[in-house]
Amino acid sequence: MKSMWLVTPGKFELREIPRYAVGPDEVLIQIAYVGICPWDVRVYAGKKSVPLPRVMGHEATGRIVAVGERVKDLAVGQRAAADFIVKCGYCDNCRTGRANRCSHPAFPNGAYEEYAVLPQRNVYPIRKPATSYRAAAFMEPLACVVRGQKMLAIRPDETALIVGAGPIGLLHMQVARLYSARVIVADLIPERLDLARALGADLVHNSAEGDLKAAVLAETDGKGADAAVVAVGVSPLVVQTAECLAAGGRLNIFAGIYPVDPLNIDPNLIHYRELVLTGSADSTPQDMHEALRLIESGRVRVEPLISHVVPLARLDEGFELVLNRQGFKIMAEVGGDAV
Repeated sequence: MKSMWLVTPGKFELREIPRYAVGPDEVLIQIAYVGICPWDVRVYAGKKSVPLPRVMGHEATGRIVAVGERVKDLAVGQRAAADFIVKCGYCDNCRTGRANRCSHPAFPNGAYEEYAVLPQRNVYPIRKPATSYRAAAFMEPLACVVRGQKMLAIRPDETALIVGAGPIGLLHMQVARLYSARVIVADLIPERLDLARALGADLVHNSAEGDLKAAVLAETDGKGADAAVVAVGVSPLVVQTAECLAAGGRLNIFAGIYPVDPLNIDPNLIHYRELVLTGSADSTPQDMHEALRLIESGRVRVEPLISHVVPLARLDEGFELVLNRQGFKIMAEVGGDAV
């Protein structure tokens, strides 16, 4: 089978390797599409160090082509989405609702290859025929968003501020609206703000054209936002967003920041305004299940976020698009709709 390896930062190599054998509790999936995640791009750009060479890619869908002898409720021919982080299931975090922070995770080869083998618990069947492979490939990033939104505990009629209108920010916007929040989206790129408006943002703000805090206060009668998400990995934006919060406001630092850049924030802002600053990373199996249901129900629209699809052999082109902040969601086509 064909397998795309990142051998050094900035360099992919297409290799032919044997197709994986399937263990008794495992499932073999023929990969259709894979979303390109900013985490992978940071590794590609040399901003995050991981052992190389390796096959990356973890936002994947495909069709089940083989199952192990102990696999139940999954069958050859089913379409599915996959989770490429294998949680141990027995550490304290796994057993107390924080499987996303599993102490002993395993990382099988990723999805930038024609086939992938995973434990059955990491495979989520696509139940509705109308759900496309491309749409279901958003399960993993949407699951991370679902977790982050749960931590904000948004209540009906609150105002939520989303800073960053890339694919992740626009997923946050849609989930916040499911909680009946009024949503303000801020970004510097007009095309992203146009899409935010089309997907239901109540207000969009181009940060290049005016002060974000002033705009938020003007739209909230001087109160500020009740909840906020920073979906851009820039430390000063975290501080600017915290200054937009109302008393008791909650802020989720959702995007990882590389290289590390410590926050320079007035502690009295947090103390006197009783702010809650938190973060969220990855997701639990429950979040994955909920995210796929949101996609299949159409309550979160994901396909309008796709701007480019590149073949596996030209994966580097897709990574360069993300690295240069061009387009929206970039996907790699492996087997495509023919799978």
